[in-house]
Amino acid sequence: MKRFTGEISGNIFIDGAMRHGTLEILDEIRFSEETNKSAIKEGTLIPSFINAHTHIGDSFITNIPQGDIPEIVGPGGFKHRMLSSTEDSIIIEGMERSMRIMRETGTTAFMDFRESGLHGLELLERTLNYEVMPVALGRPDSRMADLGNIIDRSQGFAPSAISDEDFPRLMEMRQLSRAKKKLFGIHFSENSAENVDTLISLAPDFIVHSIASGDEDLDRIARANIPVVITPRSNIFYGKRPDYAKFLDHGIHLMLGTDNGMVSVPDMMQEMSFLYTYQRGIGPMSPEAIIRMSTESPYEFLVNHGIHPPKAYIFFPEVKLSPFEIVIRGGYFKHEIIFV
Repeated sequence: MKRFTGEISGNIFIDGAMRHGTLEILDEIRFSEETNKSAIKEGTLIPSFINAHTHIGDSFITNIPQGDIPEIVGPGGFKHRMLSSTEDSIIIEGMERSMRIMRETGTTAFMDFRESGLHGLELLERTLNYEVMPVALGRPDSRMADLGNIIDRSQGFAPSAISDEDFPRLMEMRQLSRAKKKLFGIHFSENSAENVDTLISLAPDFIVHSIASGDEDLDRIARANIPVVITPRSNIFYGKRPDYAKFLDHGIHLMLGTDNGMVSVPDMMQEMSFLYTYQRGIGPMSPEAIIRMSTESPYEFLVNHGIHPPKAYIFFPEVKLSPFEIVIRGGYFKHEIIFV
């Protein structure tokens, strides 16, 4: 990958806000509120996207999934039957297609929940590199026989849900991930409310969904400082209608993801636009908050856990875009990824 050095002037998104000035990218990255008319580039700059939750393994599926959440994505459900009955080459082709889409739409890293045990990790390892960094989180097979191999070949564990696993198995994964200084993430309260006491005892590094959680549970999650990844387009596809602003009201640290490749293209610009528009009538979210949960927040989360995605920006040349424009129609402006 080619790295950029020089100065970029214009609208710069930094520390959760859009500011006008110049970003100097040399040995260090420094921002100044002065505009440098001799800068190499001029336009709008935001950090590149980190897609905080994907399942790109099911990107090959073209049939419309039928049923509720457990029937489609639960253990033994539609998705897992498709994964177990499809040739590796077809699964890999779908994964590569999703990675190309991410690269073309400004994503430079993604946190992927890998199904199918050790084999699922091997499939991701066999994909071509499209300058998009996978943060692969593994899931052991039903016998837990591959636990050690999975933690050694991944960035941590990502079991399905508390209601889908025996607690001792979950705790074994949690303890091993902590011993190896790797991540432990889990779906929580996606379809119906799950036991928050069990969740807190596991002390996950992050959870996904939590849309069926009540106010008291959300307060507990906030006090435990557990970040939540939300996936609006996927939730709405499965018939859910949550108010995502409630997470911010409870002081929860949010990150944004696209979830299943079979129902949501892994395009973070689409996800941001959908979230902003959807929330307008039930609990508005600011464009700045949505950009931050798609860029700076997941980047900082990964770095704080010893994972270092490439430092990169999305550059929109020769236009001064507001956060609202980026969130609503950013994908319609010419843009490129700048690695630094």
